[in-house]
Amino acid sequence: METKIFDISYEGAGVGQIDGKIVFVPKTLPGEEVEICLTKQTNSFDIGKVEKILSESPHRTESVCPYFAECGGCDFLHCDYEYEKELKIKILKSELAKVGFQGKIEFQPSDKRFSYRNKVKFEIRGNKLGFFKAKSNEFLEIKKCFLASEKIENAFKVVREFLQKFGMKGAKSVYIKEFDENVAICFLFDKNIKNWQKLAQNLSFFGNFSVFFAFGKILESDKTQIVGAYNSQILHTTFMGVTAKSSISAFNQINDFVAEKLYDFVLENVKGKRVVNAYSGQGLLTFLLSKECKFVYGIEYQKSAHDSAENLANAGNVKNICGKVEEKLPQILSTDEISAIVLDPAREGCDKAVLQSIISGKIPQVFYVSCNFSSLTRDIAFLRDFYEIESVKIFDMFPCTANMETACILRRKSEI
Repeated sequence: METKIFDISYEGAGVGQIDGKIVFVPKTLPGEEVEICLTKQTNSFDIGKVEKILSESPHRTESVCPYFAECGGCDFLHCDYEYEKELKIKILKSELAKVGFQGKIEFQPSDKRFSYRNKVKFEIRGNKLGFFKAKSNEFLEIKKCFLASEKIENAFKVVREFLQKFGMKGAKSVYIKEFDENVAICFLFDKNIKNWQKLAQNLSFFGNFSVFFAFGKILESDKTQIVGAYNSQILHTTFMGVTAKSSISAFNQINDFVAEKLYDFVLENVKGKRVVNAYSGQGLLTFLLSKECKFVYGIEYQKSAHDSAENLANAGNVKNICGKVEEKLPQILSTDEISAIVLDPAREGCDKAVLQSIISGKIPQVFYVSCNFSSLTRDIAFLRDFYEIESVKIFDMFPCTANMETACILRRKSEI
């Protein structure tokens, strides 16, 4: 079948039409004419795969990655970076139009399009490393990820060699993460292994790297048991001049350059205020806010991340609270007059109770940072009767993918 791509979807796929029915075609660009085969059909739309490009976009480029056609990691390796920027602004404009925003969207590019990730999770199958294919759980072995930093790439090679030589029975994935000059490697197992020391007998192969074993469904959970299997268990990370004790399981921004631009943007807009930093993670932003604000509350549910934040908090105008935002925020608002709140939730966005507390508490300014514009627009829709979008800026934390970090400043409507 043939179709002309006339738009781009929020997932980065080209949008065409066949016999009046929408078809999404990944790895295509607006303006292209393509020959496709259908891989999925539903009542409302189809999904197609490119068989042949009949008419190319002038922005099309040759992908540097040999896995791009199959891997589910990247979406925009087939175009230049300037056009990727245009597509992301177009995607976000379309999403925010659903909540009535028609204003300008600013864009902060990354200093690197490749080799920027300071943390990567790889799937393990037998003695092989890889990712999942696009929209599936089908394993795809890879020998290089072009988004991984040089340190991550070097550690990845060592992990591959280790698996080929010794294996790691029961491990389903491995996280490789930068910590200042060190790199930490964490193998994740579904089930607790009582005699895990047997698996650690060959770990000297990793040299100066720190190696951890984690037992649980996901790494970023207090229910997951983590043990230091080899080398130093004390991890430190330095960011924006601040050195902090960290944890292999705690959340961190994966693009240091863009994260610094994002934090500068937040700090610039909340100076001198009493602020709640919700979903505060390891407390780095809370600590930085304390230098610019009258008082800062940091709320974080993950205990290990909260403990890291407490190790940073040495000023009298910071209070870190361990708990769910929907439970702790109302308590803060009942005893203190907050002038701004910073929201940086996980991909699923905010609990409705959090948004209702913001409305009830009449917080003048909401600074919403999100890596998922779908949950972002959903939450803004909940707030829109009381808040209006003042400004929007994309921070390109994830070049080559359709993901983007978005910062929206919302101001409470004066008549409310």
